[in-house]
Amino acid sequence: MSAGASGSPPTRQDWTSQRAFIVSSVAAAVGLGNLWRFPYMVGENGGGTFILCYLICILAVGLPLFVLETTAGSLTEWGPVGTFRRVSGRWGPWFGWFVVALAVVVMSYYFVITGWTLGYLVDSVRGDLRPFDEMTDGFASLWYFVAVGGLVFLVLRRGTGGIERLSKVLMPTLVLMVALLAIYSQTLAGGAEALAFYTSFDLAQFLEPQTWRMAAGQAFFSLGVGTGVLITYGSYIPRNVNIIASSTAVAVTNAAISLTAGVAIFSIVFTFGIAPDSGSQLSFTAFPQVFGDLAGGRVLAPFFFGALFVAAFSSCYSTLAVATAPLRYERGFSESTAALIAVGATLLLGVPSALSFTSVELSFGGRPLLEWVDQLTGSGVGIVVGIGGAALIAWRLPRGALVAEMASAWWRSGPQRLLLHGAIELGRYMPAATVGLLIATALL
Repeated sequence: MSAGASGSPPTRQDWTSQRAFIVSSVAAAVGLGNLWRFPYMVGENGGGTFILCYLICILAVGLPLFVLETTAGSLTEWGPVGTFRRVSGRWGPWFGWFVVALAVVVMSYYFVITGWTLGYLVDSVRGDLRPFDEMTDGFASLWYFVAVGGLVFLVLRRGTGGIERLSKVLMPTLVLMVALLAIYSQTLAGGAEALAFYTSFDLAQFLEPQTWRMAAGQAFFSLGVGTGVLITYGSYIPRNVNIIASSTAVAVTNAAISLTAGVAIFSIVFTFGIAPDSGSQLSFTAFPQVFGDLAGGRVLAPFFFGALFVAAFSSCYSTLAVATAPLRYERGFSESTAALIAVGATLLLGVPSALSFTSVELSFGGRPLLEWVDQLTGSGVGIVVGIGGAALIAWRLPRGALVAEMASAWWRSGPQRLLLHGAIELGRYMPAATVGLLIATALL
């Protein structure tokens, strides 16, 4: 009998402390969503106007749903499939498996971009940084994509303990490199122009629903809302962890790294005359040029691309843990077999995205297929699943149990008490509010 059929939560290794949970959750949330996707979303959607909408979405929606999903995992001690089975024994598991499938689809193109960071890391170590088109010439993008899959498989075989130990080393390295790069970028000629772009505001764009949809999608994408990551990580939380405090620390750190990385990237963009709305290639067009043209770039490049690969890779293995957990605990597969199935499915689905940046140039609707899949999932399906999943958790799991699980009694006062109940109310009524807003904007 599978673990799922038994009705009792699986025996699993908890995070060793609240600090370990925060560090590992930051490692899961912080990655290319901050260093690759955030800059190109800012560039395409109005600079400072988009940033303001993004910050509002992080605080008003992203953080409460982060708390709610993490609490659900902690309460049920299951991943997304087992958690939504508690919501409904009949159709809940189907929704849970859909969340798992979404995580795999997101990783199918995320692996491709992680492969680019690996390619530039290799090039920087060799001292031969090439423009993006040359780096991805032929089928290099495809081979790096496959290499990333192999590395993720090796990490997943080690289980949660391996993730926790690796995160303790990777996250300080990432934060340090992003901070140093941001400081260094302010010595460039485009630093002032980048800050002006960052603080610009356009009221018409602020009132545009498309700006808010993209901002909400970025907030959900960067925090991992709707992908099952938070439920899976929440299921490993020991009883002495304050979910409210931990979630706030993760969300604030996540947003700070995004903003800091953006300052660095746009300083490079404006220094070398790159169009801010260049799209998904923005970061990978800017970085090789600055390291190739500036004094000391050959020394700095391996450190930077090493940190960029760290950011991307940490998100790869933590998100795919969403798929391996139900394969192990719901279907009874061994750790190695579950990792092989999850990575294999990701690689199979990701080949078309990888081919879109090879000599094949696979595209859809005039855009590289990778960008189309990113927009469909990151700013479309992901928002719907995140909002829908939060509603199911908030309505179907006992309110008292959720509140009790979120934080110790000592913390149930002031702002934290407001967030305790606010997260549940937001989860319950956000679907109706979203539908109403869509109808109102369509009629106006």
